[in-house]
Amino acid sequence: MDDEPYQLDNSPMVQGQVLPPDNIKSIQLYRGEGKHNLPSMELGSGDFLTLRFDELGGTSRLFRVRVRHRNADWSDSRLMTDFYLRGYREDLIEGGRPSTVQDPHYMHYEYQFPNQNMQLRLSGNYLLEVLEYETSNVLFSVPFFVHENAGRMEVTLEEIYGLDARYVVHHQPFVRFGYPSYVVSPVTDLSIYFAQNRFWGRARQADELDMSESGVFRAYLSRPESFVGVYEFRPLDLRRFDAGGPEVVEVRSGTIPPQVWLFRDVVNLDVNPRRRTPVTHGIPRDDRRARYVDVRFELELPEREATDLPVYVYGPFNNWSIDEENRMEYQSSTDSYLGRAIIKEGEYDYKYALVERGGIDDLRLDASFASTAQEYAAMIYFRDPGLQADRLLQLDSGRAR
Repeated sequence: MDDEPYQLDNSPMVQGQVLPPDNIKSIQLYRGEGKHNLPSMELGSGDFLTLRFDELGGTSRLFRVRVRHRNADWSDSRLMTDFYLRGYREDLIEGGRPSTVQDPHYMHYEYQFPNQNMQLRLSGNYLLEVLEYETSNVLFSVPFFVHENAGRMEVTLEEIYGLDARYVVHHQPFVRFGYPSYVVSPVTDLSIYFAQNRFWGRARQADELDMSESGVFRAYLSRPESFVGVYEFRPLDLRRFDAGGPEVVEVRSGTIPPQVWLFRDVVNLDVNPRRRTPVTHGIPRDDRRARYVDVRFELELPEREATDLPVYVYGPFNNWSIDEENRMEYQSSTDSYLGRAIIKEGEYDYKYALVERGGIDDLRLDASFASTAQEYAAMIYFRDPGLQADRLLQLDSGRAR
């Protein structure tokens, strides 16, 4: 695997997260059976998480699975497994279901956790790791959250205009938290993080605190740290690729895999876009008849956005990573950039990004009047003095209007 995604600043991935190999696709992790749900659950509530993924080619095989506790900033909490896990230290994923399609053929796997083999006994941030059975090498990992529902939290958002010339609006999140009695010194014991659009690796810690009300901890992001409120996702409807979709201009079914050519995207073309809610980034079809297709993207930049920087298309289909397979090539004959990705039938959001000075810039090629509703999550952590690790007291999410 290419190491480049681990070295880039502003990555949506969290610290320690491992990208899958090329033959592992369509990874999903969500609470219960609702694919739109956050990968979060309440400790001791009976909640469970569902993991789904495909392996292209091959036959049904075993995988190992384990979980790792992390601090609020996703650093290793260094806790022994017995402090946060009850039961076995590892479990097995088995019984992959074969697809009924070829070119490519794949095995579909599903796993639910906690279960009778492994239960959690501590709240906090976690990485769920899937390992190769024979070698115990980590194939990929995904983040999830376990919260206690302790205390009382209220989250509000304010819109800020005129903060800079490029973006129309910024969003400034605020939290009011009535903390539990065991929190002795909230200023030092509590930390609050905000994440936009489920990009957990970009979560920002509240840098303004207010203790003026007894028993209540208020925190928020300062204006310079507020989120750009026009972070745009582009929709892609591939629920039935052979039937086409609003973004599809041509289907070439005679290739292996079939090719789907999309209409050209143009930055800032639509000055009156329809307001839309993202589809939680990616909802692949679970039907074993669902196919993988070779999707061809095309992007046109206005003259003022012309660049010599590398341009990438990225989304849930490549785990929001910058990969050379998804680097776009400029075509002088069409004055546009062409890119591709192997994607399973379903519904997705995607973006275009530039890479400059070791960092990802996925705002520059957005529309300045973006239509996508923004989703925010607030997480409140307690630094447990006995464990010297972070517990997650509350997690709440909602969309900006």
